[in-house]
This record gives sequence, structure tokens and C-alpha cells, in this order.
Amino acid sequence: MLNKKIEYFVTLAECLSFTQAAAAHSVSQTAISQYIASLEAKLQVRLFNRNAHSVSLTDAGTFFYERVTFLLRYESDTKKRLIAIAEQYSSYVKVGIGMYESRHTEDFFSRFLLAHPEIKVDIFQYPYGALTEKLKSGELDVILANVLCKQAFPKEEILSRPMFESFNYLVADRSIADKYPEGDAVSMLKNECLVTNCEDTGPNSMDMLRQMLLREFGVVPERFSQTNSTNAQMLMVRANHGVAIVPDIVQEAQEDNLVRIKMHMGEMTRYDMIRLSSNNNPAAQLLLEFE
Repeated sequence: MLNKKIEYFVTLAECLSFTQAAAAHSVSQTAISQYIASLEAKLQVRLFNRNAHSVSLTDAGTFFYERVTFLLRYESDTKKRLIAIAEQYSSYVKVGIGMYESRHTEDFFSRFLLAHPEIKVDIFQYPYGALTEKLKSGELDVILANVLCKQAFPKEEILSRPMFESFNYLVADRSIADKYPEGDAVSMLKNECLVTNCEDTGPNSMDMLRQMLLREFGVVPERFSQTNSTNAQMLMVRANHGVAIVPDIVQEAQEDNLVRIKMHMGEMTRYDMIRLSSNNNPAAQLLLEFE
């Protein structure tokens, strides 16, 4: 297993500040400096360029950072799988879900866990961009996500199954909705801030959102506010900060003080369970086939 102090290197590589790295680990800057110096001496390469004004990774440092973070992910995974074996589980599967998928899969996972008590299941929630990257790296065995995530993979590299579909609704506090003619989603989108869980890049990007809105409604809001969870998104809506587009499965969007307008954006949005075809974890395939 990796030396715990390797995290000093990882933190410094990410923040490029000895002061911040020391604070993050509650040690002195001298301790960080001494560890980096000893690591460079052991590897016989310089990992950082540093002077009185700045710190930056060398090419060797960048390569080492990529390898170390890769190893740290799999060290954590190895520990969890060892614990699963010690707890007498026959299999272990790591599942990733997106922002909305937990709202419509409780029954599915409840039935799976009852049917397969021998399988340890860990579930993690991430934005869609992180889900696809973690599936690619093997950090997750299976993801449950918007069908857009499948576009991040060549068709032959994945196996999938549809889980459910949902229409999207524009949701606004009644105090905002009352400013517009009933059901006038276009005017609200044009004039109000749109609170969204879309990311800067990836399958569920802001560019994708803008293109979709322009194609379907001919308008793009002048103001956007980004969040990274459904709870935060609905908090902003309830605080009258703006309006949001959410799937019908989001129960928080059905409160009496909120107005919902069905969005006619072509077909219903589909949510799929996806795994890599190269993943040889039998529990992942069992999950994919479970009815």
C-alpha cells in the first residue's frame, strides 16, 4: 500500500502552494518541503519547478501525479473489496448514479439487495461527467444515468439497459410564475435565471443545454446559475433565484407553492444502466440483468 505521505505530493500538485498543502494536512511547510525533497531524491527526478514566486509541476511531476492518483483510486477499491470478502460477501459492485436517478430506483435496489444478500453494493452520486470518467477508469462497475452519457463511449464498449423514462418540467415559485401568462414557459426562460445542474463540459454540458433550448424554444436565458445537486437546484428555485428544468420524478418540484409546466422537448428523457463490456465483475452483469 502507498505511503500515507504521498498525499502531501498529491495536494501540492493540485494546489501548487506549499502554504495551502501544509494547511490541508495540518503540518508545517518545512514538513511538506522535506517530504518533496526526499521523494525527488528517491525517484532521482525533479517533480516541481519552484522559486520565490511560484510552484509548477515538471513534465515528470505531471506524469507522476497521474500515476499516483490512479494508484490511490485502486488502493481504495482494493481495501473495500478486501473488507467485502472479510465480511463474507461473495461479490462487490460499485454503482454510480447521477443527480436525479435515486428518485426512481429505490424499489429496484431494494429488490436486488433482498434477492442477493451475498453481494455488497456501494452506491455513489456524481455529476454525469464524473460518472462517465469513473466508469471508463474502472472506479465504478455500473452507472445509472441520463442516456446522454452513452455518447461518451463507442457503442461496442458498453452494455446497457433502459431503466425508466421521464418528461421534463419547468419549475418556478408561484411568485415568479404569476408574472407571466399561464403556461408561458418561453417568456420565463427568456427573462428569468435558469438554475441548472449542467456542467461546463461532458455529456450534460452547458453548451448542450443552450443548443437544446435554442432548438426547442428559440430562446436562451441571459442568466444561468449552476448547482451540483437536485437539493441545491430546488433550494435556489424556492428562494426565488430563478426557474429550473427537472424530470417529473423530482418530488421536491411538486410542492404546492411551485408551478410546473410540462416541457415539450420531443421524446421523454431516458435513464439507462450502463457498464463497460470489458468489465468482468459478475455482480455488475447480474445487476444489469436483474428484473
